[in-house]
Amino acid sequence: MATVLTADMIRAARALLGWSQIELARRSGVSQKALSDFERNKRPLTAYTSGKLREVIEANNVQFIAENDKRNELIGAGVRWRSKSGSLHIKIV
Repeated sequence: MATVLTADMIRAARALLGWSQIELARRSGVSQKALSDFERNKRPLTAYTSGKLREVIEANNVQFIAENDKRNELIGAGVRWRSKSGSLHIKIV
């Protein structure tokens, strides 16, 4: 099941990539106005638009992280660079 994208996650992904709204809009085919409205919580993201944004962001090695509410584990949705090797070598202490 795919992580539901939020406005904060899209902004964070753009920040990781160093992209403006205009750049993400151009690369994804989503209008800059629609992207702006979504990021400001003025309108919801459609499944179609979410898919287009997810596709271009993930193609550029950014991974969306689902929220996790289990004890002793990372909590909260977010974004991170996707490891090219498939292993992040993260140790939780």
